[in-house]
Amino acid sequence: MQEKIIRDKILEYMTLENVFKIVNDNIFPLLNEEEKDFCHELQEFCIELHPKIDKNKDVYVLFPELGKRGYIQRINLWRDFKPYGMKAEVLLATHLSCLDSQLELARLASGILCGNPTFQHGETEEIFKVQNELMEGKKIGCIGITERDRGSDAVNILSTCRKSEDKSHVIYNAEKIFTTNGPKADYFATYAVYNTANPRGTMVQAMVSRDFKGELITNRLKIPYVPRVHIAHTIMNEVEIPIEYILGDNGKGYTNLFDGLVPERLGIMGSGLGICWATLAYAIIYSNLREQFGRKIIDFQGVGFSLADLLARTSAATTLAFQAASEYDKNILFAEHPSKEAEKWIAGISSQGKYLVSNLSADLTYTVQQQMGGISVTDNTDVQELSSTSYIEEVIGGARNIQLLIIQNALRRIGKIL
Repeated sequence: MQEKIIRDKILEYMTLENVFKIVNDNIFPLLNEEEKDFCHELQEFCIELHPKIDKNKDVYVLFPELGKRGYIQRINLWRDFKPYGMKAEVLLATHLSCLDSQLELARLASGILCGNPTFQHGETEEIFKVQNELMEGKKIGCIGITERDRGSDAVNILSTCRKSEDKSHVIYNAEKIFTTNGPKADYFATYAVYNTANPRGTMVQAMVSRDFKGELITNRLKIPYVPRVHIAHTIMNEVEIPIEYILGDNGKGYTNLFDGLVPERLGIMGSGLGICWATLAYAIIYSNLREQFGRKIIDFQGVGFSLADLLARTSAATTLAFQAASEYDKNILFAEHPSKEAEKWIAGISSQGKYLVSNLSADLTYTVQQQMGGISVTDNTDVQELSSTSYIEEVIGGARNIQLLIIQNALRRIGKIL
């Protein structure tokens, strides 16, 4: 805190512990006993780590702390860390956003976008070694999908690859943008095609190491909203990827890409909900203590009614996220025979939910800053950082309009069956 202007009598209550008290009061009725215990475990970890975080340092110094507790991801079982599954992942993301929203942004990119494919599609010892290094927080991962001229169009990518003459390597020539963690990353889960005229049938998903032969360049993009997270323009020239690091070959990469989008969207819902709950909790605490015109500001309808509206919307979004995650666990992740009907529903609801939560977090953080006033744009509270991270999660994590396009396409399909 460079210059403190918030009153001590208010600041002493603006704690992460009190944020979690408000969160628990609202979400615990939706959880079973194992999930409540997991929340208590997460909260104890967050409260202990919070005072040790140096906001002048990049978030990556904290990755080993997450790795010690199995907190790099919780969708998949790694070692003996339980609970796991999509709902556990949503709870993890929510809590880590409350702790440090920039750390959560980077963790999700490393643990889910890059790490999840190693569980879902990894079959070699080399990939399992990558997995362990990522999950331990000793190595950093990112994903490479978006290109200069292929933002929302994840299918028709322009990055190309070819097999070496002896078929032992796949050689990548790729250019990716908005690769979160890129400048710091050791591993890149990324995509290219053998034939740009047939991307679906020739797409490859590979785990690329910075140590592979060839030229791998990561130039950091200047994105002032999240100064502690490095986001890159990544270029691969003649990078030779051993066949053991190929996660999906000859069109399987296309299937893997879209399989990964659903857990990614549900995970981002968890991150966004953490931003919503933390911001809302700080606003509730502040407005119950801050006085203006001789009254607590929450007594004014312009503040109190607005916060009540945001609480209702956040509670509804949380219920949706928990339900979608539970259905994913029951009918896909843990199902002996995954349900095609459930897969279709969850694919749609993950886009709807991501749109709603991203939209809500942007609106909520903006509205709260109007209610709290100038104090909320200083470093005296975490509200401005939460707001800035929300903006990046929505734009880079999958812009609002692409989610609406996906939803619109679903409406068109419904029209065909009438």
